[in-house]
Amino acid sequence: MWLVLFFLVACSNEEKEFLTPGRWGVVLDVNVNEYSLNGIVIGKTIDDISNNNDLLIKPLGKSLKEIRKVEQENALRKKVPAEESKVKVHFDESLSYDVFYKVFATLGFNGYTSIQYVIGSNFKEPFVMDPPERHYSIFSEDHVDPFRCSQARTRRAIGEFSEKRLHKKISAEEIAARRVKDTELLIECARRYIDLSLALKSKGDSPYVVGLNEAGIIDGEKFYTYQNLDDVWKLIEDLRLRRALQDKEDRNQILVVLDKDIMIKNLVPVVKKLKAFGYKMNFAFIGS
Repeated sequence: MWLVLFFLVACSNEEKEFLTPGRWGVVLDVNVNEYSLNGIVIGKTIDDISNNNDLLIKPLGKSLKEIRKVEQENALRKKVPAEESKVKVHFDESLSYDVFYKVFATLGFNGYTSIQYVIGSNFKEPFVMDPPERHYSIFSEDHVDPFRCSQARTRRAIGEFSEKRLHKKISAEEIAARRVKDTELLIECARRYIDLSLALKSKGDSPYVVGLNEAGIIDGEKFYTYQNLDDVWKLIEDLRLRRALQDKEDRNQILVVLDKDIMIKNLVPVVKKLKAFGYKMNFAFIGS
């Protein structure tokens, strides 16, 4: 009995500490009915997020801007640099991935990149959101990074006819020259990056799909489908042991992609395992 009581008190203290605003930053609590910032309810989850087609949550964005403005004014008055924008987020585990993704998109858009988050009731071991890589492609045509690689793949996929429709003033010669540059870029991208991804689908016989370019060539992407996570982890363990892949610049990065309607409680074991492997995660969703 005493052991159980001690455990409940410890859990209560961890929850209280996590949900209390302080030096670590603001606190956002999102449940199935409403969401609050620093203990003040600012909106309804269904109305503002679930049933809203916008990626960004407007009431949340407005409140974050107001808080950030006060922080910057205080820093200016004290003649010190403004501190990094930090936030702790608690999600009810019954929420859909759509809500989870929109919350992080809104936080990132408003400059919050230092993020701790909890899904469900495990306040003892909060997850840390990996900040997105900063790219400087706009300053150099020769710079190679995943963002430029993605742009080149998109241009290659849309085809010459579509490209002319999008850019009516571009001549055939200019398109051909760009294609040559994109091909050279994509060769280098395939050499540098494995582009590892893990998709979780809510429908179909194979709910887990692992994608990667292990061949290191243009259009060398392969996709492996699995019915259970144990087989996914076996593949990833094998990938991390392959000597040929250990020199890839993104060997410790993975894109996690989910259907919007998947409950985020299903994301918890995935994030835990990928963290244990040493991966930094970026998130995306399937479909529009």
